[in-house]
Amino acid sequence: MTNLQSEFKHLMAACLMMGVCVAMGLPSASADASDDLNGLDIRPEDKADVCDPDIPQIRVDVFGVEPEGILLVELYGDDTDHFLEREGRLRRTRVPASTSPQRVCINIDAPGTYAVASYHDQDGDRKLDKKWNRLPAEPFALSTNPKLKLRKPRLNEAAFEAGVLGADIELQLRD
Repeated sequence: MTNLQSEFKHLMAACLMMGVCVAMGLPSASADASDDLNGLDIRPEDKADVCDPDIPQIRVDVFGVEPEGILLVELYGDDTDHFLEREGRLRRTRVPASTSPQRVCINIDAPGTYAVASYHDQDGDRKLDKKWNRLPAEPFALSTNPKLKLRKPRLNEAAFEAGVLGADIELQLRD
């Protein structure tokens, strides 16, 4: 791939993610266009929200991302029994991985206690690869960047408070 093709690929991925392709005179955003553009399985329901500091949302800056594969960001509510489980997940987004830091925004309905989990799906297979001991084999992070132990993280270790306009958080991916 040439440098120009690579730059175009990243521009298209960014505009698809933000939904501004038509305004830029580029092809419209669709699952097919996204798949054809970068070969990633990113579906319409995976789309992140447009970042806006004037509305209630969690604005996540993810550090340590490389421009390959998919960046996944999940939002969890104040449910200690279902943290990091499907039942506790409020929203899951998948976007083409870009250069670090990468911003992903998720709208919220109300202020409250939330937690965010993220991982860099480097091979783009829509699954978190795991090591033999069930720890992540791909770069991952939790809100508040807690020191991890040899057990499943607890909500109180990753929880943060979002106000009327949400919250801005930073995640540092780690292996």
